[in-house]
Amino acid sequence: MLEHLSLQNFKSFKDADFDIGRLTLIVGTNASGKSNIRDALRVLHGVGLGYPLAEILGEKYGPGGILTWRGIRGGAREAARFGHSRFMLGCTILVAEQPLLYRIAIDLSDSTGPQVAEESLWHAKSEAFIWDTNPTDDPVEQHNEHALRVRFPRGGRHKAHGPVAPFSPNRPLVVQIAGGTPPPAAKKASEDVLDALRGIRFLDLDPDAMRVPSQPGQVILGDRGENLSSVLQAICNDKQRRVTLLEWLRALTPMDAIDFEFIPDFSGRVLLHLVESSGAKVSAVSASDGTLRFLALIAALLSPDSGRIYFFEEFDNGIHPTRLHLLLQLVQQVCKQEAVQVIGTTHNPAMLAFLEEDALNHALLVYRHDSSGSRVRKIADLPNLREILKTQDLGRLHATGWLENAAIFSEADDDDADTEGVG
Repeated sequence: MLEHLSLQNFKSFKDADFDIGRLTLIVGTNASGKSNIRDALRVLHGVGLGYPLAEILGEKYGPGGILTWRGIRGGAREAARFGHSRFMLGCTILVAEQPLLYRIAIDLSDSTGPQVAEESLWHAKSEAFIWDTNPTDDPVEQHNEHALRVRFPRGGRHKAHGPVAPFSPNRPLVVQIAGGTPPPAAKKASEDVLDALRGIRFLDLDPDAMRVPSQPGQVILGDRGENLSSVLQAICNDKQRRVTLLEWLRALTPMDAIDFEFIPDFSGRVLLHLVESSGAKVSAVSASDGTLRFLALIAALLSPDSGRIYFFEEFDNGIHPTRLHLLLQLVQQVCKQEAVQVIGTTHNPAMLAFLEEDALNHALLVYRHDSSGSRVRKIADLPNLREILKTQDLGRLHATGWLENAAIFSEADDDDADTEGVG
């Protein structure tokens, strides 16, 4: 589980630290920086996949010239905040009830490509380091592009654990340590971090991709919703989940669906058909975009996919406003029962009004104030919010711009308090 994220000089963010819950809803105006949080998570996901830094920020091609990784928007050229040549990303990951703090700083100034400037892994509670790249005894070797030094704890002191093998600065060190022969504790912790980061999924659902038949046995939903029919077929093999899925489908759409059918074509690929009580069958080809987006969302959360952290762009898109509360109810329920996390962006202010207490406590506002770039604020921490909510609807407050104004005004109050303290 991902508990915390920090960004320093990454894209539009100067310095941002925020917690992430089971369901984290991110709101903000266009160009506020919401998608830059997605890019930060994609960088960490690329680390989990074991890619070199140049491919994480840029692109990766597989055999036959097939594009297998799109990198992040703007590539390495626009990864760091304007005027800076380095950025840092950090995250706290809960592994077996123990939080691990992973950080990586990437230098973009070298003409040969992005390189690791600093990287470390810590026990978050005890603040004991597992390994890091910050020895002070040999700064010349530390910055040798062919051998980046790493230190490990031994005997309770910050000493190197025997001979240190050369680590390439072109690839995240956590990948090299997990695949090497470091002290067992460092290797295991590094593997746990990679496993968590590898499990992040980014779904930007496209109804056209969901209408394409898929091969039975393909149980991983594509980022655009590919393989929807075969993923749902696998889920429906569980009778209880089939019934649950039908119940939610009837609640979220006006369809009187009583069953699913997966009809094969001449090549053996199957296409989803929704069977209504009248006997009519509606194929995925003619189903509405909203119905398909809902089915893809729930298919992702209920499938045996290795993904445990899902990032949805505008995950309420295509859902009728009168059904939004049911969508959030479903997502919050699945997050609890299936031990998954959902991070979603939205422009719909009504979504905020339907959040349960825990989700409200983790809802985030992304906004910009003057030239200092993007900022992140927990909505629940806005001044006097609880008192105001006794008479006002949170969705309406968001729609009128009150959240951004409250965040900016509270910053001004904090600045005034700091000035008075200095005086």
